[in-house]
Amino acid sequence: MRAFIVNSAFPAHVPPELVLDVKWYGLEDADGDPNANLAKLHGGRELFYIPKNDRNPYGTWVLTRYDDIQKVFGDTQNFTSNYISGFSLLAGVDQLLIPVELDPPDHTQYKTFLMPYFSRARILALEPVMRQGVDSVIDEIIDSGEADIVPCGYKMMAAVWCELVGAPIEKSDLYIRFLFQVIHQYDPMIRFACAREMLDAMKDLYHANKGKPGKGLINAFVNRQVDGHSPSEAECSGFILFMFLAGMDTMGSSTAWILRYLAQNPDRRQALRDNPQSIPTFVEEMLRRYSIVSTNRFVKQDVVIRGVTLKKGDNVLLSTPMACMDAEKFECPQSVDTERTARHIAFGFGPHFCIGAAVARAQLPIMVETWLQRIPDFQVKPGVALTAHVGDVIGLDALPLVWPVPSKVV
Repeated sequence: MRAFIVNSAFPAHVPPELVLDVKWYGLEDADGDPNANLAKLHGGRELFYIPKNDRNPYGTWVLTRYDDIQKVFGDTQNFTSNYISGFSLLAGVDQLLIPVELDPPDHTQYKTFLMPYFSRARILALEPVMRQGVDSVIDEIIDSGEADIVPCGYKMMAAVWCELVGAPIEKSDLYIRFLFQVIHQYDPMIRFACAREMLDAMKDLYHANKGKPGKGLINAFVNRQVDGHSPSEAECSGFILFMFLAGMDTMGSSTAWILRYLAQNPDRRQALRDNPQSIPTFVEEMLRRYSIVSTNRFVKQDVVIRGVTLKKGDNVLLSTPMACMDAEKFECPQSVDTERTARHIAFGFGPHFCIGAAVARAQLPIMVETWLQRIPDFQVKPGVALTAHVGDVIGLDALPLVWPVPSKVV
């Protein structure tokens, strides 16, 4: 990958040799393994700069090393989360997305509010819903002998997430469409139209819960008071929106990557069936090897990283896939090794560590165990070349799997 001068303007303080011809948002990966291909960037600069474009209106620094990415995640003195999602621009509203775009101490009060909903006791109570969610999707597809697992993965995760936040499960297909159009494709007009539609749907959930009894995160949030004040409609809509973006999408995308690996590794499938107690450890390594989330920060004051000065106002991309494939941290990072002791940061680090990590760590092993029990023998459909895309979330474009149709007892 070469450095070059581009037509798009970039700030004068950015050394031209650090400007790289890298398309991040919407990057198409013809090999179907973006994590492995992104890891090749470790052989070049330790950080580089991508000029602005339609999807990236700021221009952004990209950090490639685990240690640098982890440090910025935890550094709220020099970096801010304000406006990092870009949703205010997309939806045409000047409103921070709660809680992801807040810095401590404002962020802290919201995380404190959320913590009881992600306690061990709450998650254990949700396990029947997790199992039902996976079983219901398998019930729909098992007799056909094939399915595209990308949308199925989202549907498997929808039950627990709708139960957790208190959203109607019958509208899960609508929420899934929102996620695909906002996160996994890059036509600006489609994204703009979907963002406005999604915001309207979140407002509907706000009004359906405001001043009314109910259960789940949405009802509790819209009816809470802080210092005698209730959150506004805009604040609540942003909070509800983020719950879907952060939860259902990431878990749905991870489902596809896990089942893709298992489809291509029958020995691993058998080992997990023989020893289901090892599934959580396997899932943890999958979360590292196929880490999917990239986020960003804005520089609050000039700061030096690896001898390069990042100026106040600069944007910095924090890619957990880059961090989790860093050979300086993980030996042979492309290999799936369940004996690793180094900790990954697929869920982030610091104040914004993903509070939903405990849900993913409970739901994804249940998905694997249930799938292997009911569909033990499966593979990628012959003749299909898997492709993928890079962006806020790394995703497979499709995952067509096939399996023997179970015999029916007459």
